Amino acid sequence: MEKEGQVVKSSNSRSEKLRKRETDLINMHIVNFTQKVFPDETKFMLASTNLMRRVTGISKDAIKEFSVKPNLPAVMNLFARNRELVHFSIICLMNGGYAPTKILSRVALENILCMRLFNEKPDLAKEWSDNPEQFRKKWTPKKIRNVLFPRASSLQEAYTEFYSKLCDYTHPSFKGWSEQISEKGILWRPIFNPDYASQCIGLIFFTIVQSFKQFIDSFKKWFTPKLVKEISGLLTEDSQMVRRHFQVRADQIQ
Repeated sequence: MEKEGQVVKSSNSRSEKLRKRETDLINMHIVNFTQKVFPDETKFMLASTNLMRRVTGISKDAIKEFSVKPNLPAVMNLFARNRELVHFSIICLMNGGYAPTKILSRVALENILCMRLFNEKPDLAKEWSDNPEQFRKKWTPKKIRNVLFPRASSLQEAYTEFYSKLCDYTHPSFKGWSEQISEKGILWRPIFNPDYASQCIGLIFFTIVQSFKQFIDSFKKWFTPKLVKEISGLLTEDSQMVRRHFQVRADQIQ
């Protein structure tokens, strides 16, 4: 029979193990490396996600037009989704989870394509919200790319190549596992890799820039001059980060 002191000691031991397990989810060794090697990138990523969070407040001013302009709530919804995808992508990046970052980026890319589609064809936004299953069957990512971009254009080729590379991580393939391979075999936990980190940084900034561009196209009438200036200044820095880190024909994707 355990004495009172032994029960407390046992409880404390379990609590310590639980705390240790929780902190294992954040590998500070990798986080410190990422911040040290990519200090500006880290700063602008955090500033950009904070700005994405703040600009969603514009929906309060635009809500009166939601019923007559179905593309507004649809684009707002997708922008908010990408805000969260960027947030979790950064968490994965900072902890060396480069493949998960690319999986999240693929989802964000599909959201960006839908935002583009709804800005060009607002009526489709109602179909998307009323019957999402039917919409997905009818409007595949490939069909959306074909509608948005001229066939065989450099823009369509760039998006298709980008999407194809990200599919390597979403679907079972060796490419999706290769980042966990070293000379010693399959790694049992992530390690810091500046090359893979750079790729992911490019993807994250690409998602930020493209999401903002589509969001601005829909909601620009509600932007204050101060907010426009803030977004323009930050997007200039973010776009430079895309060109610095994004290797898949980023110069062709506008």
